[in-house]
Amino acid sequence: MMMRTRVGPWAQAVRGLGLGLIAALAFSFALNLLMLAVPLYSMQLYDRVLGSGSIETLILLSLMTAAALAAFGAFEMVRTCLLARLASRFEAVLTRPTVEQTAQLGGSGALGLRDLAQVRQALTGPAMAALFDAPWLPLALIAVWLLHPLLALFTGVSALCLASLAVANDRVARTPQRRASSSQLEAQILTDELARKAEAVRAMGMIDAMARRIGRLHGTALAGQQLAAERGGIVMGMTRAMRLAVQAGAMGLGAWLVLSQELTPGALLASSILVSKALAPVEQMVGTWKTVMVARESWGRLQRLLATVGTEPVPMPLPTPSGRLSVEAAGVRAIDGRPLLHNVSFTLEAGECLAVVGPSGAGKSTLARLLTGVRAPDAGTVRLDGAQLDHHAPGELGRHIGYLPQDTMLFAGTVAENIARMALQPDAAAVVEAARLAGAHDMIQRLGKGYETMLGDGGTPLSGGQRQRIGLARALYGLPCLVVLDEPNANLDGEGEAALMATLARLAEAGVTAVLITHRPQVLQRADKILVLDGGTMKSFGPRDAVLASLFRRAQAA
Repeated sequence: MMMRTRVGPWAQAVRGLGLGLIAALAFSFALNLLMLAVPLYSMQLYDRVLGSGSIETLILLSLMTAAALAAFGAFEMVRTCLLARLASRFEAVLTRPTVEQTAQLGGSGALGLRDLAQVRQALTGPAMAALFDAPWLPLALIAVWLLHPLLALFTGVSALCLASLAVANDRVARTPQRRASSSQLEAQILTDELARKAEAVRAMGMIDAMARRIGRLHGTALAGQQLAAERGGIVMGMTRAMRLAVQAGAMGLGAWLVLSQELTPGALLASSILVSKALAPVEQMVGTWKTVMVARESWGRLQRLLATVGTEPVPMPLPTPSGRLSVEAAGVRAIDGRPLLHNVSFTLEAGECLAVVGPSGAGKSTLARLLTGVRAPDAGTVRLDGAQLDHHAPGELGRHIGYLPQDTMLFAGTVAENIARMALQPDAAAVVEAARLAGAHDMIQRLGKGYETMLGDGGTPLSGGQRQRIGLARALYGLPCLVVLDEPNANLDGEGEAALMATLARLAEAGVTAVLITHRPQVLQRADKILVLDGGTMKSFGPRDAVLASLFRRAQAA
């Protein structure tokens, strides 16, 4: 099969971000050059204008400084806008793959969008400005050196001391902050699960236990954040005290040099401004350490989440399959190595209906996930019209398959949007056709606003049967060639069961291959073949009547 490779979204986003940051760094160089205008202006006022009393010189210097500061303001606006656009583009490029990867990984990819927001906020905050200004510290040191080498030496040593405090701040706060972030993340995931499963939690009296568990995690996070904040506060206090001491020391040293006639009063004022300018980014980095640490952790999680996305070969588009399904010696193992399915093999021609039966834990739902491509087999293959499922691009494969899981999993949105698989612009005709095919059209029309009825997360306020019928309509949207229904009649009443039987008949007429996982014997009437699973292995497979007769004989013999 022909493949083509592509650049992954993470690499694409980082590459675009890197080019933009280089441009922002160039603007930072210009900003730091223009920032020298104020100390130079101050020095010229003291040493030239006040000494000569020249109004013309004062006006000329003021105009030149005003022009420099206007350029400074323009460059600062450009850099701010550039960083804002870079951050927005970075988030926009990664939003979709983050959501897709979260859907693939479930809980291990949760809160990826929050991490994206953290990185965006860091890119546009004061921490980034400090990081951009810090590399140009040598410019300020050179300017101070031109005034007097001793002042430059004093400023350089002071900057190194402040930088060491910044490193110390990171070291002492990193471990508790990381522990706090991990606990907070776990608490957030558990809180989200509690909100989604609130009914079951209330019904089983689990609220107190869940609240205690979340509270313990939140308490661990608070303790870590408090410890990190206290340690950071100590370092921050030392940094500010040292910064003021350095500035006072620079003024004292400058005054001594003036008394020694090695420095002019104007140069003393200019050196004071330059020292303050040189040390400001270092102090600002210490002050924004928490933002930097949180963003760094978010960056690492995003990188781990998205590093491999999009780097795998992209399958060549395949023709629309007709629905011929073959499973060849498929096997699945649990995380602990226990076999969930073992050596399962069968073939269905397009339009055939297979009923999968067996006791609980037999592997029926695992087989359903295999047939839909949600779970890849650990052994063997699953093919649709001769092509392995992973030979189809995931987005393309999903359009050929309809799936109704045991948990219907409706989403917040209108009934029409849920049937249309949450498409931004649902095809109204296809939505109604799917609803009619599922026997749900009349039921939907009886809802408050019909197809425009808003549903909450999980499909509230619909009943279990209503949710299942809308889920069935979603599975049939676009008339896929293969439909996998896991316990499709579990919540249906007599009317819903009759509608399901009519749906199965219409699917057979349309040539749609159907796989039904069921415990109810009524559905078996519509099956062409039956597969019996027990303990993850095939016990029987074949035409309906033959398998039913075999099961009857075994029951009689037992």
